[in-house]
Amino acid sequence: MTSPASGGRSGGHPLITDEALRLPRGWGAVLDVYLGDHRVWSISPAPQCEDAAGDLRRVPWPSALRPYLNGRARVAIREHVSSRVLLEQEHCFGTGEGEVDVVNAAGDPLAVDKGGRLQRMFGTGSTAVVDSLLDGVETLLKDLREECGIDAFLAFGGLLGAVREGKLIGHDCDADVGYLSAYTHPLDVARESFHMQRVLSRRGYRLRRFSAATLKVLMRDADGGIRGIDVFGGFMVDDQFHLMPTVRAPLPRSAILPLSTVTLHGRQLPAPADPEALLEVTYGKSWRVPDPSFKFQPPPSTTRRLTGWMRGLREHLRYWESFYSGQKSAAVPDEPSAFAQWVNERESAERPLVEIGFGTARDALWFARLGYQVRGLEYARSAVNHAIEAASNEDLPAEFDVLNLYELRQVLATGSQLAQDGTPLTLYGRFLLHAMEDDGRHNLWRIAEMALRAGGRLYLEFRTGKDAKAEHVFGEHFRKFLDPDAVVDEIEARGGHIEYREEDHGLAVYKNEDPHVCRLVVRWDR
Repeated sequence: MTSPASGGRSGGHPLITDEALRLPRGWGAVLDVYLGDHRVWSISPAPQCEDAAGDLRRVPWPSALRPYLNGRARVAIREHVSSRVLLEQEHCFGTGEGEVDVVNAAGDPLAVDKGGRLQRMFGTGSTAVVDSLLDGVETLLKDLREECGIDAFLAFGGLLGAVREGKLIGHDCDADVGYLSAYTHPLDVARESFHMQRVLSRRGYRLRRFSAATLKVLMRDADGGIRGIDVFGGFMVDDQFHLMPTVRAPLPRSAILPLSTVTLHGRQLPAPADPEALLEVTYGKSWRVPDPSFKFQPPPSTTRRLTGWMRGLREHLRYWESFYSGQKSAAVPDEPSAFAQWVNERESAERPLVEIGFGTARDALWFARLGYQVRGLEYARSAVNHAIEAASNEDLPAEFDVLNLYELRQVLATGSQLAQDGTPLTLYGRFLLHAMEDDGRHNLWRIAEMALRAGGRLYLEFRTGKDAKAEHVFGEHFRKFLDPDAVVDEIEARGGHIEYREEDHGLAVYKNEDPHVCRLVVRWDR
């Protein structure tokens, strides 16, 4: 063990750097990382990265924490179960000015959750927050039972906390409920879930859908923050119990129904008939041992099965959520792109403009400042939240929402909404095409075909194959460098007509990068 007296070094290597922790392999327990008095992160005992040197393993700081790591901090590493301190020392991150403080705008401590996001955890919240969440859970369970005909129960972290400690887990941040559908065909299970969504929407719930059998209910807690209650569909197929999003096991129906009860913060709440059996297939045989670093890692066969039945495609979503919630997006300039200025010279603010894939919203907000009625649609929720806040601060005529171009149901609904009043539109997509897989691009043509039957144009700018080997300012991630001829063929196959086409360097220069891009202007016949 390395003690503070050793200067936080092992074999001459510092254990704490601005980029990573270097942990002796002898530290085999689940570890909590503290900055000051607050736990901000927990580390699994399994190696997470290559050796840094000798008997050390290198564990990079999570990307969600990196924006906060500038200043002085007292860094401590403790064993989670025993609370034994393995290392404690001062470290100066970045410039070393000020104190590192991982809190939200209201001053609430934040920690990295199992999905890599910063959240307010129950262990640092007030009793009022817990009570308000459980009030919401009880009301939701009642409405599911009485309005939807679904007997739901505590699941995942809520059930684990109730059985293990009789209270919510301190390092958790939301609540989960599940249910066992009476249906055994995945299509019927999905139809049931969408019916449930419509009923709950009429009851006034704010909802977000994550799969054909998964909903998140959004509620405001006692501190004014937003908490989620996830509703996971369960069903039996071929004697296997499935519970979204990670469980597939030979668990009999009798382990779920009829429901029993468990005690959570003194409240009697519905639970599976055999809670321990469900917890074991969910978390493994060691489910009784607290582990804030736990991550669901279902077998590939389970992921393939549940994805094929219930999930729409979410290609590269994790990257874009991280990009728009992290430091990289801050490096994108605020001024409008050259493409936006080019489009404005050809269009009028009298025509509504819909930007698909607005990113940081630099162009969408600029169009709104010019008087365009703007609607922005984006894949990443973090980008949507940023854009909504920015438009609200300036009182701009713009609205923003999430669109997943990989989900046909959303594509058809969006196309219908855009076409319904027969108003000619300007559709705008800058650097959108090359950021998508083929299915997303094909669904964009579907939306454009529906939305532009009443007139208007689709404006596109995208990287071509001649840009594939160039260096890129924002590094290397998924880009599909496109052949303009192939793109034109796809558009014309969907009934579109090319009004303008241009390919060259010099059209989208940014810093030292001058990509080869193609610009297209497309219309569809009435």
